[in-house]
Order: sequence, then C-alpha cells, then structure tokens
Amino acid sequence: MYYFGRIMRRDPRQPSHVLCDQEVLLDTGKKQAIKNCAEYEAKLGCRVFYLPALEAKLFHATHGCTDCVHTSRPNEAQLNRTGGTLGRYKTEEWRKAVTTPITKRLAEVWLVSVRLWEAGLGPQPLWVCSVDRVVRDGRDIGPTCGILSHNVFRLRRKRRCKLDHIIQAGLVPDKIQSCFRQQVRGYVVDLYSVVGCVPEGAEDETNALESVLAHPPFSPINALNLCSSRPFHQKQIPSNQAVNSE
Repeated sequence: MYYFGRIMRRDPRQPSHVLCDQEVLLDTGKKQAIKNCAEYEAKLGCRVFYLPALEAKLFHATHGCTDCVHTSRPNEAQLNRTGGTLGRYKTEEWRKAVTTPITKRLAEVWLVSVRLWEAGLGPQPLWVCSVDRVVRDGRDIGPTCGILSHNVFRLRRKRRCKLDHIIQAGLVPDKIQSCFRQQVRGYVVDLYSVVGCVPEGAEDETNALESVLAHPPFSPINALNLCSSRPFHQKQIPSNQAVNSE
C-alpha cells in the first residue's frame, strides 16, 4: 500500500510522503481484510470499504476502475444499453461510475476533502494510498486506492452544515446529496455516490494529481508540485460559522 502523507509537505493541501505495501485480501463474508499477515476489520460500503484500524477508505475497484458491490449495480448488458434510466440514475451515469479510473476519482476525492477541511466542514485529509493488488473473496480484482483522513469520532462534535455551505466551499454535491444528508458528527464524509461529489473548476488540479497517482510508486518530489497552485476562488466559510449553523 503506497501512501502520500503530510510528512515533509510544504503545503498542507499537497500530499508528499510515500510508504508501500503490495496486497490486501478482502473477505466480504467475514468483513475482514488481511494485510501483511495481519487481520483487520473491514466495513463495507457500496463503492468503498473502510479499514477502521488503519483509518483507510479504499475504492471497490475492478481492473483499475471504480466499481460498486451493491445489488443495484447494473449488469453488463444493462450498462451497454443506450439511454434510459437504471434506478435513480441514468444509464450513462452508471456506465461512467464503473469505468472511471480509480486514480482520477481519487484525485477528485482528495481535492474535495481538502476544500471541505479548509472550509471547516470535513476532517483533514492526511494521506492517499494505493494497493497494488486486491483479492476480494478469492478473486483477483486488480489495484485500488483510497484516502486516509482524521477520524471524526476523535474530533469534537459539531452541528450539521447546510447544503449551501458545501456549495460555497467550491464543490458540486453528489446527485442524491448524500454528502449533505449523511454527515457524521457534523462532518461531511460521504463522497462516494454513483454520481459523486466533485471539486468545482478544478480540472487542471485534478489532472495534475491524477498524473502522479497513475504511476506509483509516487514521487515525493513530484508530489510537492501538485495541485492547489492557484488560490480557491470560492468564498471560504469560517470554521465557527460551519460549527454553529443548522
């Protein structure tokens, strides 16, 4: 598992430090992950799984693309249809959700997390990590990656923010507004819907970060030149405003 962390970083919005592991064995029945011969509890979401002991949230991925393990995920025949809807999403939205490179989506999630943290709405992102190989229920599904953030259960509780605060922080909320509805202890943490939360006006930053994430092991020197080269143009929300809003 490779990590970008906050060690040796010149800008707190930029990941820089690297560590490495190679394989994670995920047993969804036992809700357990094995890494370096050690067993860890795994909490399973539809599009990510969380390892609480490591505070790592990793994508469910298939051959380098984001995926979904929920029963609502369309099969390949459904995904190949033209037009129409599949549940609450359009067919093309589902198709994009299971074909997006994990490095691209991770770059977006990192930038979203940074903006939430700077606006006082989310926990501080600490690392991004990459696993060379995941074996899920005995099936080799290829690489994955994810993010490590401060554990909100170790942070002081605060009041829920408003949807407008998320938008003013420079973000486009996910289609079903899970980022707003599923706050934990007043922190915005759910960024992984089928049509997920993304940073507004951050195409260049996303591409720059993705270009490094796509070629592990990640270089600390290159990472120091990543993203956030321009100030955010959106209005920042003071932390105390986010804490006291309802």
